[in-house]
Amino acid sequence: MHILTKILVVFAAVLSLGLAALTSSYAMNRDAITGSFNDAVAARDKATANYEAQSSDFSSQRSELGTQIKSLENETISLQSGKRDAESKLAELRLEARSASDRADSVMRQIGSLGETVDTQAGIIGSNNTELRRTREDALKTREQNIALLDRINDLESQNEVLTQSNRSLLESITEMQDNEQNGGFGVAAASITEPRTLAGDLVVGRVREVRSNNGQQYAEVDLGTRDRLRENTKLHITRNGNFVANLIIVRTDLQSSVGLVDTIGDNSVQVRAGDIVLSSLTR
Repeated sequence: MHILTKILVVFAAVLSLGLAALTSSYAMNRDAITGSFNDAVAARDKATANYEAQSSDFSSQRSELGTQIKSLENETISLQSGKRDAESKLAELRLEARSASDRADSVMRQIGSLGETVDTQAGIIGSNNTELRRTREDALKTREQNIALLDRINDLESQNEVLTQSNRSLLESITEMQDNEQNGGFGVAAASITEPRTLAGDLVVGRVREVRSNNGQQYAEVDLGTRDRLRENTKLHITRNGNFVANLIIVRTDLQSSVGLVDTIGDNSVQVRAGDIVLSSLTR
């Protein structure tokens, strides 16, 4: 027999022994193997069921996650849009802040200019106040001078009235003497002229109502009467715009009005007007 054949025979014998051992082992472990197989199949089925359940849960979770992802993507898009809007607004705010800063600088410059203007105006006001004070002092001095002049005019007027009355008395005496001479010394004496009286007490103020003229002589009606302490032969003073015009000698009085003879103190060009002011005194 060839050596290779011998080897193959030996190898076949060994395999036969192994197969016999395996067959014996299989026969001895078949129930256990079958049980294990059945358990494996049951485990497989259970695993398959678990897999399918997990697959279903996974599909549901994946769907939910997909929805959440889409929602998050939408939120991301919205946030990005909001971010762009915020950046745009931020840029606008920066421009406005820069513009406000420029305006603030302009305002500060204007305030500085106004401060200089205020200082200038303060100086002008101070100068004006000084000038006004000087003007008031000058006006006060002028007023005092006017008062002094008015007092002087009143004194001169009183002297003039005395001289006028003296002149009238002299004229009356001359007329009386002429009448006596013409009538052989039995002439009628002229009516004596009584000195007009001034109104004492508080200042009385009235107004000329009407002016009349009789034979070149002016007569004025005033809104003062006996209720204002006026009597016949009372002397009043007529003024216009604060200036003396003429005297008024009352010749007839009523309760609320009086008529007087206008005494222009020799100035026939003086004309009394309705509305002129009548005073009881020029010094009060």
